Order: sequence, then C-alpha cells, then structure tokens
Amino acid sequence: MTGHYMAAAQVELEKIEISGEPKWHYVSETSRHGFCPDCGSQLFWRNDKNDYLSVTGGSLDSSNTLRSGGHIFCAEKGDYYQIPDGEAQFFRWDSTFFNNE
Repeated sequence: MTGHYMAAAQVELEKIEISGEPKWHYVSETSRHGFCPDCGSQLFWRNDKNDYLSVTGGSLDSSNTLRSGGHIFCAEKGDYYQIPDGEAQFFRWDSTFFNNE
C-alpha cells in the first residue's frame, strides 16, 4: 500500500470511534481501504469478514500506547533498514500473529 514500511494497529470494531465519514474503496470483493475525504490520506483497511479494523498509526489522535507486535513480509523488506533483534518477524501476513490487547 505504501511501498515502504508502515505502522498499523488492529482494533476491534466495537472499540474504535471514527470521526467523520471516511471514503471507502474496495480492492477485492471483501477487502476495502478507508481514506480521509478531504486530503485522501489512507486511514485504515479491513476485510469485511473480520471483526477488526487495521488502523494506520499516524492517523490516530494519540499513538503513544502502541508497541511493536512484529514485522510482516520480512523477506521483501528494503535493504536500507534493519529490524531490531528480538522483534517477531514473519514471511507473510496471518491475522493470528497479532492480538488486540
């Protein structure tokens, strides 16, 4: 989605409050991305089959409680940055890798 690394958090749908009305774009039959209707910034994405929303860290009013839960698509990462030792690394995405605590 960005061509670069991204910070995102999974949030259960009933635990998130969205200010305003985002614009949605379906990228498949069940997966969609939400954008700011004014500036076009990507805010979040979700699969309609899941009970959570993946929220971009930079779109939150306060992100100071977010902590890294791991890194995905590590085999495809750029050579220009390193993943810190001890942080979980995954070859692909699977919703079971991270929890919503």
